[in-house]
Amino acid sequence: MPVEGSVRDRRRAETVREIKSAALEQLAEGGPAGLSLRAVARAVGMTVQSLYHYFDSRDALLTALVIDGHRALAAVVREAAETSRGRPHAERLFAASNAYRCWALANRPAFLLLYGTPVPGYEPPSGEEVIGAAAALAPPFIEVVFDGWSPEELARVPLRPGAERLVEVDTRRVPLPAGALALLYELRAQMHGFVMLELIGHLAPMNDYGEQLFSGMMDRSAEELAAARRAAG
Repeated sequence: MPVEGSVRDRRRAETVREIKSAALEQLAEGGPAGLSLRAVARAVGMTVQSLYHYFDSRDALLTALVIDGHRALAAVVREAAETSRGRPHAERLFAASNAYRCWALANRPAFLLLYGTPVPGYEPPSGEEVIGAAAALAPPFIEVVFDGWSPEELARVPLRPGAERLVEVDTRRVPLPAGALALLYELRAQMHGFVMLELIGHLAPMNDYGEQLFSGMMDRSAEELAAARRAAG
């Protein structure tokens, strides 16, 4: 690549990073409805017309932030899954889940953009880039939650009464039998619900003990998973 092109690409990438950072600050200050392209442009020292050379609309900027957020969150969970291999299951489960929790607490505006109150008038596109970024969380969590399980054990996890229609779910992105898939999502919902409560300060009177509560909850989840595996075996 010519030197001029390389320098230009680096400058563009740096400007894109500045725009995204300013947009996240806008979301942090004003909430889901607080993103203004004019304010973002002002924060990075450019006109709105110049900003359109990087993002042609507010929705395009939001979509870039959504993709970045999903990828970054998946990356920290994946790293926790990889570095905890060989450790006891309860430790692995806490490591991966706490990576999710810590990223949420450290990146509150980005996490709430992904999972909080929808931005008025914005619907994330259903393209592969967005869906693929969101689905990247599944493989590391599957690895950790079902660490050591055989395909036969996974297949024997029962569906709860009333959940029989789950056999119709397309499992290409989350390749698990229906019963194991339901179990994974139940655990994910429990974990995510705790993180959301902590993130918005609704653990009172135990707001200052989030990690301890979370650790105990994940230890209990590890025991329930061990019992489920024994029953499946």
